[in-house]
Amino acid sequence: MMNKPPRTLFITGFTGTLGKEFVKEILLTTEDRLYLLIRRQNRFSHWDRARKIFLACGLQYLLGTRVHVLEGDVTLPGFGLRPEEIEEIRSKVQEFYHIAALTALNGSEEECNRINTGGTEKALELAWDFLKQGRLERFFYFSTAYVSGSRQTFCAREDELTPEPAHANYYESSKYEAEKKVRLAMAEGMPATIFRPSIVVGNSTTGEVSEFNVIYPFIKLFAHGILTRLPTRLENSFNIVPIDFVIRASLAIAKTKDSIGKTFHLVTEDPPSIGELMKLKEAEYPSSPEIVIVPPEEFKPEALGFESQMVFQMLEPYLGYLNDHLTFETANTRRALEGTGVALPKTDYNFLKTLLKYATDQGYLLV
Repeated sequence: MMNKPPRTLFITGFTGTLGKEFVKEILLTTEDRLYLLIRRQNRFSHWDRARKIFLACGLQYLLGTRVHVLEGDVTLPGFGLRPEEIEEIRSKVQEFYHIAALTALNGSEEECNRINTGGTEKALELAWDFLKQGRLERFFYFSTAYVSGSRQTFCAREDELTPEPAHANYYESSKYEAEKKVRLAMAEGMPATIFRPSIVVGNSTTGEVSEFNVIYPFIKLFAHGILTRLPTRLENSFNIVPIDFVIRASLAIAKTKDSIGKTFHLVTEDPPSIGELMKLKEAEYPSSPEIVIVPPEEFKPEALGFESQMVFQMLEPYLGYLNDHLTFETANTRRALEGTGVALPKTDYNFLKTLLKYATDQGYLLV
């Protein structure tokens, strides 16, 4: 189990879908020690939230031993940590993983900029402090494959950031601005690595996911018959990746020193199409409401009823993912994963079937 001495890691975004599974994988496969930043949420303290998550996965016995939780907020200077807490992290942490983000595709401009762009800026400020005065060796940033913007036909290069993005929502634009800050820090000497996952969905084998967010609410609108007309084309594809691939790939890449200064697309090279999704719907859920595919240029939102128009406004931030023609270079990722046992994922018909079955079994999709 042990190939090297335990490391000490500082991780933001633990309470999110990706963060939970990321931390769980580290605890189950290494002896690394973790500092987790968790914010208070209404009447629930950071300890309350941590205990609930660790109890659910049976790892509560690690709290206070290998796992230390700190109350903080990525939008505050110094994450709102006390001076003595910053000093402790500075003196111990070797790797800093900034995962925290607002991933809601319908998030407001203010929220996305405050959490995604501003939070990354605050993370870099701490990282510079830890690098110059402490033991920090690496900074890892989780961006998105869609920093180029999903409203265009484009091949995104791993080690480049397009100067002409075409963003479909504030999530994309705020992550673009955040990655610009990380790239500037890299140019100034920060030993950073950038991961760009596409749309993260459930486990590749079971379909399991802790929260139904990002693309799942979009699917729910159609599965429940709330909207029945979809402006896209059957041949269009959507790039989704299983959460276990994103975690295993990023951790494998993080172990390599030559990943410093590089960006890695954590995507599928053969994304499923809208046609495959419709085929699955007809074969597995024949009683679900009919969905009419309408060419985007012929779709007229104003022709919808009042309620449907309101719902369509909620849907608009998602449409770029169904009508883009983005492709992603994966040379860095392929090279880094050679010999690790981690391969770029298959996201075929059977994978879609696994995802929808899990969501249905959990009562999220009533089809």
